[in-house]
Amino acid sequence: MKKYQFVFGSLVIAAGLIYLFASGVQQSAAMHLTLPTLMEQLGHRDFQGKRLQLGGGTVVAGSIKWDEYNHRPDFTITDGEHQLAVRYTGNTVLPDTFKDKAIVVLEGHYKADQQLFDAQVVFAKCPSKYEGQSYDDHIKTLNEKQPL
Repeated sequence: MKKYQFVFGSLVIAAGLIYLFASGVQQSAAMHLTLPTLMEQLGHRDFQGKRLQLGGGTVVAGSIKWDEYNHRPDFTITDGEHQLAVRYTGNTVLPDTFKDKAIVVLEGHYKADQQLFDAQVVFAKCPSKYEGQSYDDHIKTLNEKQPL
C-alpha cells in the first residue's frame, strides 16, 4: 500500500511541476514587433491577449506625464511616422535612461479598445550609445529563426 501512495504522490508532484513550467513558458513568450509593423497589422490581426515586445520607437519629447506618486508614467512613442500612447503598469523602477527622446523597447499588451499599449516592462536605451544599430535587423534575425 505504501508503494502505491509513493507512486501516486510522485505523479501528483510531477504533474504540478509540468503545469507550472508550461504556464510559465506561455506567460513569458512574447511576439516581437516594431512600431510600424504593429500599426500596419492592427486592422488585419487581433493582438488581444497576446504578449508583445514592441521596439523601434522613441519617446516623444514632452509626452511623459507622471502619476501623483511619480512611478507610473503615461507617454507617447513614435517612429517618426506613427505614434502610440503607452501606459506603464509595471512594478519596477524605470531605468535612468528613460526620458524624452529615449529609444524604448516595451513588453506588454496592446489594448485596441483604448488604442493604448499597456507596458509591464520598459527598456530604455541612450540614443548616442546605440547609434547605427538597427532594431529592424534584430527583428529580421528573430523572424528568420522563428517565424511569427
